Amino acid sequence: MTVRASVADMSDMSGNNHDRDGLNVVFDFCDVLLNWDPRGGTYDLLTAEFGIDAWRDFYDEDAPYGMWHYDGLLDGGLDPAEAAADYRTHHQGDPCERMFDVYYAHREQAFRGMITGMDTLLVDLDRRGVPMWGLTNFTQDAVDFAMGKYPSLHLLRDVVVSSTERLKKPDRRIYELAAERFDIDPGRSVFIDDKTWNVHAAQEAGFRSFVFTNALDARAQLAGFGAFSR
Repeated sequence: MTVRASVADMSDMSGNNHDRDGLNVVFDFCDVLLNWDPRGGTYDLLTAEFGIDAWRDFYDEDAPYGMWHYDGLLDGGLDPAEAAADYRTHHQGDPCERMFDVYYAHREQAFRGMITGMDTLLVDLDRRGVPMWGLTNFTQDAVDFAMGKYPSLHLLRDVVVSSTERLKKPDRRIYELAAERFDIDPGRSVFIDDKTWNVHAAQEAGFRSFVFTNALDARAQLAGFGAFSR
């Protein structure tokens, strides 16, 4: 079941999908809600087949055709088969030529759980009647996998996913699209992200926003915005 399908089911049951007058909270996914760690999660798999040096090179953030290059393209909507083919082209004849294929076939190993305390925070906000949403630079299949694996994510009423929209943070348009789709007032909404530049872009789009560090700090900051005063 996709995010939109599950949200539609929830809306039918509740009869209410938004609250323009109250506070809304919009969450990033990776390193805010989810501990998504492809480097650590695939260490055993990739080093066993390709060696530790190839694993290091694959995850080198400065590598022009490494994992992070293709991860960004996937988040922007590139087809995974095209990404894998391009990787093979740029590593043709190398021992690591198939490394992206192996990584992608086992990409679920990157999910290491929810960030400590965030499932509880979602539950507590839901009990207070605070509408919650997601806005993430991620692939749709990864979001769908996470929704199936971590039940508390279903407390989010909808999620805007970069790969589906072919827009990525910090592009202002994705914040505007999220506000329109969720039918929320950015001025009455708090966006939480672990990247400073995404927070600044959200603020420029009219959202209240802060940089995520941990669940306790997020709870305190949300309390300051009145999230627990209902």
